[in-house]
Amino acid sequence: MSAAGAWFARTSNVLTKAAFVNLLPPQLVDDTLPIEQARGLFARFVDQVEIENHNFCNRICWFCPNSFIDRRTQLRLMKDAVFEKIIGALAEIDYDGNLTWSRYHEALADHSVFDRIAAARQALPRATLVVISNGDYMDRSTLPQLESAGVDRLILDLYLPDGKERDQVARAKGLSQFCRRTGLNLEPSSKQGYVITGTRLKGTLEIPCYTKEGISTRGGLIEVPKLATYRRHAVCLAPVRHVVIDYNGCGMLCCQTRSDAPEHKDAIIGDLNWPGYGLFHMYRDLGAARRALLAPGEKTGACRSCDVRDDGPDKLARRDWIAAATAAVPGASNLVERIWRQRMRRRFV
Repeated sequence: MSAAGAWFARTSNVLTKAAFVNLLPPQLVDDTLPIEQARGLFARFVDQVEIENHNFCNRICWFCPNSFIDRRTQLRLMKDAVFEKIIGALAEIDYDGNLTWSRYHEALADHSVFDRIAAARQALPRATLVVISNGDYMDRSTLPQLESAGVDRLILDLYLPDGKERDQVARAKGLSQFCRRTGLNLEPSSKQGYVITGTRLKGTLEIPCYTKEGISTRGGLIEVPKLATYRRHAVCLAPVRHVVIDYNGCGMLCCQTRSDAPEHKDAIIGDLNWPGYGLFHMYRDLGAARRALLAPGEKTGACRSCDVRDDGPDKLARRDWIAAATAAVPGASNLVERIWRQRMRRRFV
């Protein structure tokens, strides 16, 4: 892409986001809504629900807070009541977005995930069920189990020893060993590393190569150079379209935050273990965070050093007078919302 083309693309993106955030209904930034209204907003805007089946991860990668937060001593499952509360709420609205097993755990480390995926498949026939895994627990029986349970999308990251990610010999050896263990057939892809062939589900594998310049600070938890100097001013749409639940039932601000980090205590939005408290209560309670993150100016808390999708706008962020003026244009709100939902759908993994 030419410099002019890149500038046009960036400008178009900023203006589209500016229009979108100023056309969002005011109820989205109201954390006192009746639950029926919160349910309706959830159904309109959320296209990604991300959960942990349990807390355990077998790896302590340098770029992940699991390198200093204990996720290996004991495996603690998400309570059945919490899982059923999540699935039941999504079934109420016939949820058709992504339901993803990811976060800071290794999803395939405990076999209960297959039964829970199957339960989700039965309750949510229109949802896209996604599993993200490091592949360490996969063998030749895993892919058939995932297919039988109803997974739509499998995303694998093959982690090589630090410093060997671009070494062609190490890559070839790692891929060969992985394929022998799992029985998977891989074909190179120009877009997503390797594609898994011979299966009905969409499966891909990549060999990540993280650098201190390129990774997220994980809400200020990871010590990288940008942590000392970067300050976020761009709006963030994550709490509009993305709902995140930890293994312990805590609903989080976003996928960059975690309930087992003391530094992220203020990023805990609600707890699905509370009697009478559910997914739509949590989405309502995100209203205050959305209000702050959609407004212009420097962000605070875990958002202060986060540069994820930091592509603007700031000065053109949500302002009450702009929102009121744009909302008065006949049909504008429905048009921009429709365009935005199409863009989000194209980002589905």
